[in-house]
Amino acid sequence: MKTPRSQALLRAVLLLALCFHAWTAFAVTYTNVFFNASQTRTVLASSINEVTIRSGDYTFAYSVDGYWAPYAGGQPTGRFFSVNWPTGVQAQAITAGPLLGRGGNIILKRVDGQKFDLKAFTGKILMNTAGAGGAFEIMPLVDGEDAFNDPLMYDCTGYSGASFSHTPSLVNYDTYKIHMWGDFALTALTLIDTNAPLTFNIAASVSSAAMGSVSGAGSYDSGTSCTLSATANAGYYFVNWTEGGVETSTLADYTFTAGANRTLVANFAALPVINTAAPAVPGAGFTFAWPATFTGWVLEESADLTSGNWVPSTETITTNAGQKSITIPAPTGHRFFRLTRP
Repeated sequence: MKTPRSQALLRAVLLLALCFHAWTAFAVTYTNVFFNASQTRTVLASSINEVTIRSGDYTFAYSVDGYWAPYAGGQPTGRFFSVNWPTGVQAQAITAGPLLGRGGNIILKRVDGQKFDLKAFTGKILMNTAGAGGAFEIMPLVDGEDAFNDPLMYDCTGYSGASFSHTPSLVNYDTYKIHMWGDFALTALTLIDTNAPLTFNIAASVSSAAMGSVSGAGSYDSGTSCTLSATANAGYYFVNWTEGGVETSTLADYTFTAGANRTLVANFAALPVINTAAPAVPGAGFTFAWPATFTGWVLEESADLTSGNWVPSTETITTNAGQKSITIPAPTGHRFFRLTRP
Protein backbone atom coordinates (compact mmCIF):
# COMPACT_ATOMS: atom_id res chain seq x y z
CA MET A 1 0.00 0.00 0.00
CA LYS A 2 1.36 3.39 -1.00
CA THR A 3 1.46 6.07 1.66
CA PRO A 4 0.88 9.79 0.84
CA ARG A 5 4.62 10.33 1.38
CA SER A 6 5.62 7.58 -1.06
CA GLN A 7 3.07 8.80 -3.62
CA ALA A 8 4.47 12.34 -3.40
CA LEU A 9 7.99 11.00 -3.83
CA LEU A 10 6.92 8.93 -6.84
CA ARG A 11 5.27 11.98 -8.42
CA ALA A 12 8.47 13.99 -7.89
CA VAL A 13 10.56 11.27 -9.49
CA LEU A 14 8.19 11.03 -12.44
CA LEU A 15 8.18 14.81 -12.83
CA LEU A 16 11.97 14.88 -12.79
CA ALA A 17 12.09 12.08 -15.37
CA LEU A 18 9.63 13.93 -17.59
CA CYS A 19 11.64 17.15 -17.31
CA PHE A 20 14.85 15.29 -18.18
CA HIS A 21 13.14 13.60 -21.12
CA ALA A 22 11.83 16.95 -22.38
CA TRP A 23 15.29 18.50 -22.09
CA THR A 24 16.97 15.66 -23.96
CA ALA A 25 14.24 15.62 -26.60
CA PHE A 26 14.65 19.30 -27.39
CA ALA A 27 18.44 19.63 -26.97
CA VAL A 28 19.92 20.99 -30.20
CA THR A 29 23.16 19.58 -31.54
CA TYR A 30 25.47 21.29 -34.01
CA THR A 31 27.53 19.26 -36.44
CA ASN A 32 30.77 20.73 -37.76
CA VAL A 33 32.37 18.93 -40.70
CA PHE A 34 35.93 19.74 -41.79
CA PHE A 35 37.54 20.25 -44.32
CA ASN A 36 36.10 22.04 -47.38
CA ALA A 37 37.13 24.90 -49.64
CA SER A 38 34.64 27.38 -48.14
CA GLN A 39 36.22 27.16 -44.68
CA THR A 40 38.70 29.92 -43.94
CA ARG A 41 41.34 29.89 -41.24
CA THR A 42 43.14 32.53 -39.18
CA VAL A 43 46.59 32.11 -37.64
CA LEU A 44 46.38 32.81 -33.89
CA ALA A 45 49.93 31.93 -32.88
CA SER A 46 53.06 30.71 -34.63
CA SER A 47 56.43 29.49 -33.35
CA ILE A 48 59.26 27.32 -34.61
CA ASN A 49 57.60 24.21 -33.12
CA GLU A 50 53.84 24.87 -33.16
CA VAL A 51 51.18 26.81 -35.07
CA THR A 52 47.66 27.48 -33.83
CA ILE A 53 44.94 28.31 -36.32
CA ARG A 54 41.25 29.00 -35.96
CA SER A 55 38.37 28.07 -38.23
CA GLY A 56 34.82 28.78 -37.16
CA ASP A 57 34.40 27.90 -33.48
CA TYR A 58 37.48 25.66 -33.28
CA THR A 59 41.24 25.91 -32.94
CA PHE A 60 43.82 23.50 -34.33
CA ALA A 61 47.31 23.53 -32.79
CA TYR A 62 49.75 21.43 -34.83
CA SER A 63 53.43 20.59 -34.36
CA VAL A 64 56.05 22.01 -36.73
CA ASP A 65 59.57 20.72 -37.40
CA GLY A 66 61.00 24.21 -37.54
CA TYR A 67 64.56 23.39 -36.44
CA TRP A 68 65.09 21.02 -39.36
CA ALA A 69 68.00 21.95 -41.69
CA PRO A 70 68.74 20.60 -45.19
CA TYR A 71 72.15 19.39 -43.99
CA ALA A 72 73.81 18.75 -40.63
CA GLY A 73 74.79 22.02 -38.97
CA GLY A 74 73.05 24.06 -41.65
CA GLN A 75 70.71 26.99 -41.22
CA PRO A 76 67.28 25.75 -40.01
CA THR A 77 64.65 26.15 -42.70
CA GLY A 78 61.90 23.86 -41.46
CA ARG A 79 60.32 21.13 -43.56
CA PHE A 80 57.71 21.67 -46.24
CA PHE A 81 54.08 20.72 -45.63
CA SER A 82 52.38 18.37 -48.08
CA VAL A 83 48.83 18.85 -46.72
CA ASN A 84 47.66 22.45 -46.47
CA TRP A 85 44.41 24.16 -45.52
CA PRO A 86 41.65 23.61 -46.60
CA THR A 87 42.67 20.10 -47.64
CA GLY A 88 43.42 19.33 -44.01
CA VAL A 89 45.81 19.99 -41.14
CA GLN A 90 49.24 18.37 -41.05
CA ALA A 91 51.35 17.61 -37.97
CA GLN A 92 55.08 17.27 -38.40
CA ALA A 93 57.15 15.02 -36.15
CA ILE A 94 59.92 16.94 -34.40
CA THR A 95 63.28 15.70 -35.74
CA ALA A 96 65.55 18.49 -34.51
CA GLY A 97 65.83 21.00 -31.70
CA PRO A 98 64.87 20.89 -28.01
CA LEU A 99 61.69 18.87 -28.62
CA LEU A 100 63.44 16.11 -30.58
CA GLY A 101 61.41 12.88 -30.68
CA ARG A 102 58.11 14.50 -29.73
CA GLY A 103 56.30 13.06 -32.75
CA GLY A 104 53.43 14.72 -34.60
CA ASN A 105 50.59 16.28 -32.61
CA ILE A 106 47.30 18.04 -33.32
CA ILE A 107 45.24 19.55 -30.48
CA LEU A 108 41.54 20.31 -31.02
CA LYS A 109 39.58 22.82 -28.90
CA ARG A 110 36.58 25.10 -29.08
CA VAL A 111 37.44 28.79 -29.00
CA ASP A 112 35.25 29.34 -25.93
CA GLY A 113 36.53 26.27 -24.07
CA GLN A 114 33.17 24.47 -24.13
CA LYS A 115 32.91 20.69 -24.41
CA PHE A 116 32.23 18.92 -27.69
CA ASP A 117 32.27 15.45 -29.24
CA LEU A 118 34.81 13.92 -31.59
CA LYS A 119 32.52 11.83 -33.76
CA ALA A 120 34.75 10.75 -36.66
CA PHE A 121 38.06 11.51 -38.34
CA THR A 122 40.21 10.47 -41.28
CA GLY A 123 43.95 10.47 -40.76
CA LYS A 124 46.50 10.36 -43.58
CA ILE A 125 49.93 9.00 -42.74
CA LEU A 126 52.88 10.71 -44.41
CA MET A 127 55.52 8.06 -43.73
CA ASN A 128 55.72 4.25 -43.87
CA THR A 129 54.56 2.25 -40.84
CA ALA A 130 54.14 -1.18 -42.44
CA GLY A 131 57.20 -2.67 -40.81
CA ALA A 132 56.43 -1.84 -37.19
CA GLY A 133 52.75 -0.98 -37.30
CA GLY A 134 51.30 2.36 -36.34
CA ALA A 135 48.40 4.01 -34.55
CA PHE A 136 46.77 7.37 -34.09
CA GLU A 137 46.74 8.01 -30.34
CA ILE A 138 43.90 10.16 -28.98
CA MET A 139 43.76 11.51 -25.46
CA PRO A 140 40.61 13.45 -24.43
CA LEU A 141 41.03 16.08 -21.71
CA VAL A 142 38.76 17.98 -19.32
CA ASP A 143 40.00 21.12 -17.56
CA GLY A 144 43.56 20.33 -18.60
CA GLU A 145 43.55 16.80 -17.15
CA ASP A 146 43.86 13.56 -19.14
CA ALA A 147 40.57 11.66 -19.17
CA PHE A 148 42.29 8.22 -19.25
CA ASN A 149 45.49 6.67 -17.99
CA ASP A 150 46.48 5.71 -21.52
CA PRO A 151 45.53 7.18 -24.90
CA LEU A 152 43.02 5.46 -27.15
CA MET A 153 44.64 3.71 -30.14
CA TYR A 154 43.34 3.72 -33.75
CA ASP A 155 45.23 1.66 -36.31
CA CYS A 156 47.14 3.30 -39.16
CA THR A 157 49.50 0.55 -40.27
CA GLY A 158 50.41 1.18 -43.90
CA TYR A 159 52.49 3.17 -46.33
CA SER A 160 52.98 6.88 -46.89
CA GLY A 161 49.85 8.49 -48.34
CA ALA A 162 47.44 5.88 -46.98
CA SER A 163 44.27 7.16 -45.28
CA PHE A 164 42.41 5.61 -42.36
CA SER A 165 38.88 6.50 -41.24
CA HIS A 166 37.72 5.90 -37.67
CA THR A 167 34.59 6.73 -35.67
CA PRO A 168 35.72 7.03 -32.03
CA SER A 169 32.51 8.86 -30.97
CA LEU A 170 34.21 10.45 -27.97
CA VAL A 171 31.68 12.51 -26.04
CA ASN A 172 31.79 15.61 -23.84
CA TYR A 173 35.45 16.59 -23.57
CA ASP A 174 36.91 20.08 -24.01
CA THR A 175 40.20 19.04 -25.66
CA TYR A 176 41.40 16.21 -27.89
CA LYS A 177 45.11 15.49 -28.39
CA ILE A 178 45.87 13.41 -31.49
CA HIS A 179 49.40 11.98 -31.67
CA MET A 180 51.48 9.83 -33.97
CA TRP A 181 55.21 9.15 -33.81
CA GLY A 182 55.64 10.35 -37.43
CA ASP A 183 54.11 12.91 -39.79
CA PHE A 184 50.35 12.69 -40.32
CA ALA A 185 47.40 14.86 -41.34
CA LEU A 186 43.71 15.09 -40.58
CA THR A 187 41.83 15.26 -43.88
CA ALA A 188 38.29 14.77 -42.56
CA LEU A 189 36.81 15.56 -39.18
CA THR A 190 33.32 15.57 -37.66
CA LEU A 191 32.79 17.47 -34.41
CA ILE A 192 29.44 17.67 -32.61
CA ASP A 193 28.33 19.77 -29.67
CA THR A 194 25.28 21.34 -28.05
CA ASN A 195 26.84 24.79 -27.78
CA ALA A 196 25.31 27.38 -30.08
CA PRO A 197 27.74 28.68 -32.71
CA LEU A 198 29.64 31.78 -31.68
CA THR A 199 28.05 35.00 -32.88
CA PHE A 200 29.96 37.96 -34.29
CA ASN A 201 28.91 41.56 -34.75
CA ILE A 202 29.49 42.92 -38.25
CA ALA A 203 29.22 46.73 -38.22
CA ALA A 204 29.15 48.89 -41.34
CA SER A 205 29.08 52.67 -41.78
CA VAL A 206 29.61 55.21 -44.57
CA SER A 207 32.30 57.81 -45.06
CA SER A 208 29.54 60.37 -45.69
CA ALA A 209 25.79 59.92 -45.26
CA ALA A 210 25.25 62.42 -48.10
CA MET A 211 27.14 60.19 -50.53
CA GLY A 212 25.60 56.77 -49.99
CA SER A 213 24.24 54.07 -47.72
CA VAL A 214 25.06 50.52 -46.63
CA SER A 215 23.10 47.38 -45.74
CA GLY A 216 23.82 43.88 -44.44
CA ALA A 217 25.31 44.71 -41.04
CA GLY A 218 24.21 42.70 -38.00
CA SER A 219 24.97 39.61 -35.93
CA TYR A 220 26.14 36.47 -37.75
CA ASP A 221 26.91 32.96 -36.54
CA SER A 222 30.53 32.01 -37.06
CA GLY A 223 31.19 30.29 -40.35
CA THR A 224 28.15 31.81 -42.06
CA SER A 225 28.29 34.06 -45.09
CA CYS A 226 27.85 37.81 -44.71
CA THR A 227 27.31 40.26 -47.58
CA LEU A 228 27.64 44.00 -47.06
CA SER A 229 26.21 46.18 -49.84
CA ALA A 230 27.12 49.80 -50.55
CA THR A 231 24.81 52.01 -52.64
CA ALA A 232 25.94 55.39 -53.90
CA ASN A 233 23.58 58.38 -53.98
CA ALA A 234 23.08 60.38 -57.18
CA GLY A 235 26.23 62.26 -58.11
CA TYR A 236 28.55 59.91 -56.20
CA TYR A 237 30.23 56.53 -56.70
CA PHE A 238 31.49 53.73 -54.45
CA VAL A 239 35.26 53.64 -53.91
CA ASN A 240 36.05 50.79 -51.50
CA TRP A 241 35.51 49.10 -48.15
CA THR A 242 38.08 49.81 -45.46
CA GLU A 243 38.68 48.38 -41.99
CA GLY A 244 40.92 50.31 -39.64
CA GLY A 245 41.86 52.51 -42.58
CA VAL A 246 43.05 49.52 -44.66
CA GLU A 247 41.29 48.59 -47.90
CA THR A 248 39.56 45.21 -47.73
CA SER A 249 37.53 45.20 -50.96
CA THR A 250 36.68 47.32 -54.00
CA LEU A 251 33.42 45.45 -54.60
CA ALA A 252 30.24 47.26 -53.63
CA ASP A 253 28.76 43.89 -52.63
CA TYR A 254 31.43 42.49 -50.31
CA THR A 255 30.92 38.86 -49.23
CA PHE A 256 32.99 37.11 -46.56
CA THR A 257 32.71 34.42 -43.88
CA ALA A 258 31.97 35.65 -40.37
CA GLY A 259 34.81 34.69 -38.07
CA ALA A 260 35.37 37.74 -35.87
CA ASN A 261 33.79 41.05 -34.92
CA ARG A 262 34.38 43.50 -37.75
CA THR A 263 33.84 47.22 -38.33
CA LEU A 264 33.90 48.31 -41.95
CA VAL A 265 33.46 51.65 -43.68
CA ALA A 266 32.07 52.16 -47.18
CA ASN A 267 33.88 55.02 -48.88
CA PHE A 268 32.30 57.15 -51.62
CA ALA A 269 33.45 60.06 -53.75
CA ALA A 270 31.84 62.61 -56.06
CA LEU A 271 31.46 61.63 -59.70
CA PRO A 272 33.74 63.51 -62.07
CA VAL A 273 32.27 66.46 -63.94
CA ILE A 274 32.96 66.50 -67.67
CA ASN A 275 33.29 70.01 -69.06
CA THR A 276 32.39 70.54 -72.70
CA ALA A 277 33.79 73.38 -74.77
CA ALA A 278 32.24 74.26 -78.14
CA PRO A 279 34.53 74.88 -81.14
CA ALA A 280 36.31 78.24 -80.94
CA VAL A 281 35.80 78.64 -84.70
CA PRO A 282 33.37 76.94 -87.10
CA GLY A 283 34.56 73.49 -88.14
CA ALA A 284 36.98 73.10 -85.23
CA GLY A 285 36.70 70.27 -82.71
CA PHE A 286 34.78 69.95 -79.47
CA THR A 287 36.80 69.66 -76.24
CA PHE A 288 35.89 67.39 -73.33
CA ALA A 289 37.78 67.75 -70.03
CA TRP A 290 37.64 66.10 -66.60
CA PRO A 291 39.81 66.13 -63.43
CA ALA A 292 43.20 64.45 -63.83
CA THR A 293 42.82 62.97 -60.33
CA PHE A 294 40.43 60.33 -61.72
CA THR A 295 43.26 58.02 -62.78
CA GLY A 296 41.25 54.83 -62.44
CA TRP A 297 38.62 55.85 -64.93
CA VAL A 298 38.45 54.77 -68.57
CA LEU A 299 37.12 56.86 -71.45
CA GLU A 300 34.71 54.89 -73.63
CA GLU A 301 32.74 55.78 -76.73
CA SER A 302 29.79 54.49 -78.71
CA ALA A 303 28.10 55.32 -82.00
CA ASP A 304 24.65 54.48 -80.63
CA LEU A 305 23.56 55.51 -77.15
CA THR A 306 20.85 52.83 -76.98
CA SER A 307 22.86 49.81 -78.17
CA GLY A 308 25.10 49.56 -75.08
CA ASN A 309 28.04 48.85 -77.37
CA TRP A 310 30.68 50.86 -75.52
CA VAL A 311 34.35 50.41 -76.42
CA PRO A 312 37.55 52.06 -75.13
CA SER A 313 38.07 55.37 -76.91
CA THR A 314 41.07 55.72 -79.22
CA GLU A 315 41.16 59.51 -78.87
CA THR A 316 44.39 61.03 -77.60
CA ILE A 317 44.12 62.16 -73.99
CA THR A 318 46.23 65.13 -72.92
CA THR A 319 46.85 66.43 -69.40
CA ASN A 320 47.20 70.12 -68.61
CA ALA A 321 46.56 72.29 -65.54
CA GLY A 322 45.07 69.41 -63.54
CA GLN A 323 42.67 68.42 -66.32
CA LYS A 324 42.58 65.54 -68.76
CA SER A 325 41.00 66.33 -72.11
CA ILE A 326 40.32 65.16 -75.63
CA THR A 327 39.47 67.19 -78.72
CA ILE A 328 36.94 65.69 -81.12
CA PRO A 329 36.91 66.87 -84.76
CA ALA A 330 33.59 68.18 -86.05
CA PRO A 331 31.58 64.95 -86.45
CA THR A 332 29.76 63.78 -89.55
CA GLY A 333 27.49 61.65 -87.34
CA HIS A 334 26.71 60.94 -83.69
CA ARG A 335 29.41 59.93 -81.22
CA PHE A 336 28.91 59.46 -77.51
CA PHE A 337 31.53 59.46 -74.74
CA ARG A 338 31.50 58.38 -71.11
CA LEU A 339 33.89 57.84 -68.20
CA THR A 340 33.61 54.46 -66.52
CA ARG A 341 35.37 52.93 -63.53
CA PRO A 342 36.22 49.22 -64.00
